[in-house]
Amino acid sequence: MSMRLAAHRGFSEYYPENTLLAFHEALKLDIDMLEIDLHMTADGEIIMMHDHEVDRTTNGKGLIREKTLLEIRQLDAGAWMGEQFRGLKVPTFREFLELMKDHPDIEVNVELKDYPHHSGQFAYDSCDKILAMLEEYNMTDRIYINTWSGELGQYIYNKHGKRYRLHGYYPMFLNSGEFDRETYYEKLFCVCLFNRTQNPDGSVNRLPDPLMKPEDYQYIASLGLEPWACFTPTAERLKAAHDMGVVGFTVNDAKLAGEILNDLDIRKFK
Repeated sequence: MSMRLAAHRGFSEYYPENTLLAFHEALKLDIDMLEIDLHMTADGEIIMMHDHEVDRTTNGKGLIREKTLLEIRQLDAGAWMGEQFRGLKVPTFREFLELMKDHPDIEVNVELKDYPHHSGQFAYDSCDKILAMLEEYNMTDRIYINTWSGELGQYIYNKHGKRYRLHGYYPMFLNSGEFDRETYYEKLFCVCLFNRTQNPDGSVNRLPDPLMKPEDYQYIASLGLEPWACFTPTAERLKAAHDMGVVGFTVNDAKLAGEILNDLDIRKFK
């Protein structure tokens, strides 16, 4: 099976992540999918940013959920990566959805970043608003709903069944919150595997090799789920991932990954 290629937070290797510029530039590449991150503001608007706080990728400070959309829009979302990007704004989800109307063949991996164990009902309200907007734009057939919160994933499944393709994580301990671990993987469509171990105190270790063992990918496939991966691309790693059954690959530099996959005859340029 040909590997599907997703641009992580847009073309984030060279452009400020989760900005409209990064998405526009990613859409110039030969990709199959965009990966995005969504939060809700204090006044109920959905915006695009990875971290829970604005500190890393803007000139502001503080939690997104404690700021209004006006406060978010006044921030600079580009200068942190270079002076040439100064003046870029944090986009709204609606702006992104309007952009995607012109790209009907591109799928979207929609990551929900408001978690119930952080913000309680606020996270569920954020989730419901995002799903409603996806329905409004008739995006259901080309999205994956992704969250590190097993609790939120369970909420979506209990409310909507398998209407949405749910994306989760392996090993199990990477998923946060209170949820039914016995049935977690039964609810999913695809799983991204990360080579991590967990310490007795609950902290997580990132191992040098991003790939897990073949039996881990085989286990996910045996459950009827698609194994996905996310790491810095090299020919050796991408070939190994493909040989172990990885069918979805998310990466900051989708241009480089596409060239490697094309050379390996795993995913040919269109």
